[in-house]
Amino acid sequence: PEYFSQVNEDIINNQPDHWKKFYPHETFVRLVKDTISVLSRKQKASLWVEGAYGTGKSHAVLTLKKLLEVSEEDTKQYFDKFNSQLSKDLFNSLQQIKNSQQKILTVHRYGSSNIYGDGDLAFAIQKSISDALSAAGFHNGNSALKDSAIKWLSQGWAKNAFNELIKTEYIDIFGGNDVDTIVSNLNTYTGEALKELMSNIMRVGKEKHFSALTMDVDDLVEWIKEVIKENDLKAIVFIWDEFTEYFRNNMRTLTGFQKIVDVSGNDPFYMIIVTHNITHIFPSSDKDWKKIMDRFVQPICNIELPENMAFRLMGEAMEERKDTAVQAEWQETRDILYERTHDARKLVKEKAGINDNELKKILPIHPYAALLLKHISSAFDSNQRSMFDFIKNDRGDEVKGFQWFIDNCGPYDENPLLTIDMLWDFFYEKGKEFLSHDIRSILDCYSLPSNKRLNKEEQRVLKTVLLLQAISQKAGDHVELLLPNEHNLNNAFEGSDFENGEASRLANRLIPDVLFKRPLPGGKTQYSALVNSANAAELEKEKRNQREKSTSQLLQEMDIESVFSLSGALRLRYELRFVSKTDFKSTINSLRAQEDTFGNKIVTVATFAKDDAESIELGRMIKEALADESYHMIFIDVSMNPMGNDLMEQYVDAMSNSVVNLKQDRGLATQYDSNA
Repeated sequence: PEYFSQVNEDIINNQPDHWKKFYPHETFVRLVKDTISVLSRKQKASLWVEGAYGTGKSHAVLTLKKLLEVSEEDTKQYFDKFNSQLSKDLFNSLQQIKNSQQKILTVHRYGSSNIYGDGDLAFAIQKSISDALSAAGFHNGNSALKDSAIKWLSQGWAKNAFNELIKTEYIDIFGGNDVDTIVSNLNTYTGEALKELMSNIMRVGKEKHFSALTMDVDDLVEWIKEVIKENDLKAIVFIWDEFTEYFRNNMRTLTGFQKIVDVSGNDPFYMIIVTHNITHIFPSSDKDWKKIMDRFVQPICNIELPENMAFRLMGEAMEERKDTAVQAEWQETRDILYERTHDARKLVKEKAGINDNELKKILPIHPYAALLLKHISSAFDSNQRSMFDFIKNDRGDEVKGFQWFIDNCGPYDENPLLTIDMLWDFFYEKGKEFLSHDIRSILDCYSLPSNKRLNKEEQRVLKTVLLLQAISQKAGDHVELLLPNEHNLNNAFEGSDFENGEASRLANRLIPDVLFKRPLPGGKTQYSALVNSANAAELEKEKRNQREKSTSQLLQEMDIESVFSLSGALRLRYELRFVSKTDFKSTINSLRAQEDTFGNKIVTVATFAKDDAESIELGRMIKEALADESYHMIFIDVSMNPMGNDLMEQYVDAMSNSVVNLKQDRGLATQYDSNA
């Protein structure tokens, strides 16, 4: 079956049975249990689904939506198919909720990048619920909105203003009708015709800021309650996928969202928001953020794919042909391949907590390659390089994934296993733009001029070392099997054409020109890429120092005043200061005290932030200063676009290399300083 890098509602609707293929892993089962708990009012809260790219969040919530909608027979078929994961008690609990006289309305919305402020939020929620009501044959709750629109359009000035707009800018959507005709239609239309007309009127209200034609959050809350009561609904479950951008766009104005998720405390309206890993951008000291988190079932549902789950999902994704003769031949071949990796499979089984049958299902992928596959997929800021995309989608010779391996390699080749080096093209050569900076900076070492002269065997080993080093570092060097040492390197090629320690012998040949052996505690060592001639321990120490720099230090080092220096008339007109979170208060207090000395100058303060947490703090500080009314100055909030972790890591890497190389290679140090 085809794999979709991003499962959305269109795919589910176009392939009605696609949801039945979703593997109900432990976190999904917990999501179902939490949903039942919420719908039975045992927990009066909404639900939050979070996870990295490619972990199957979208497929999970759409499967949940289907389970709430489909017949008892379809639900039972799904539970029977995965009876080891889904219990009869869970099925009975779900059906008990669904078999109520009252119906559950499910709503699905995708994407939030265009939501700025409470007005956009209320409009989007109202439209999605209204569409779902119409599709399900319920009363769409437009009566209150309709009466409000008629009342507003009946006022003389409003009628004239709206007439002018619909005769020019909005002539296409109203078909040339005037306000009198529109009001008449509002009084006579029902069903889809009324819904479409109201949607067009509200669009004009939203775009032209006619508040009487739009819904604020308080109006929305009352409208939702009216809809539930009018249709005698058991609940409205509103699933909003890709909700991450809403928080990025509105991280300082979340009051309206808080009011909406508050509804579940007294009425059966539940949001299920789906985000990437976003909660870290809000500081733990943020009281408003804490209030919002309290409105969601805790802990939130984090879909992160532990190793055992990842291996099982990989096995499920690699479906065998239905031909019994082919299956019998493959079973025999698979057993032979399995015996080639004695030590490697034992270690991976123990690490992942899986059994022999589960590990056999992922053949011909080497056990070490499968383990790394799970970890490298989570390092991508894109669905286009997930482990499922690697297995399922055939992109031919250009991007060599699992399907390419099946088409071009066989069980009787010199190397019959898909080893770690074979992940290189898919995840680096054709996917490097999606990699996080810390991983890419290591993998980029492969392209250094000194490595161009390596033969094919040495290239394969270098690719494996670099992939292990990058992913091990990303995991904090806490995963023993990912450390790029001799033991793991040899195990990574066990059963391949590099047997009996050949992989480590090839790696040792790359020392000292390409690799070096980095010392570890207890007299152990691991292979490490020779990024430059600097001492690795010294470089790591310097990186820690650079990361600890405050935003104020960064502003001083970049000489921010010379970068944004004013000249001519502007210099005479403005008194400009640049501040961070740490010196914001002291600077504006000092400027207030000196106010009389500035004459006709406009006092201006520009704020800068290193990360999202500082940005939120500065936003709050600016609001407090404005509310005080004693600070007669303009604030330029540059902190709304913080430096961010990725740029900070690039700076740290460049600046650290500059400092460490200063004594050995001043030219290289200068280049790194320029990069920083």
